[in-house]
Amino acid sequence: MKRIDSCYTCLFWEGQGIRQRGPKGLCRRFPPVVTPRDPEGRFPITLSTDWCGEWKRDIGEPAGEPDDRIIYDDLGT
Repeated sequence: MKRIDSCYTCLFWEGQGIRQRGPKGLCRRFPPVVTPRDPEGRFPITLSTDWCGEWKRDIGEPAGEPDDRIIYDDLGT
């Protein structure tokens, strides 16, 4: 069964690769993570098929209003 609530369909995910929706991308739900290996911080890299409890459906940009995106938490809304 294919998951609908994956990184690929999430508002916070920025894909990389083919048409900016490739197999890997950046999760921008939270600020960049600082680690000893990366003291400047980076967004976590995830696969398009990954998922988490912070998922919000990305329904795209409404016509004429590129910055006012609508978010729905579940498919029943």
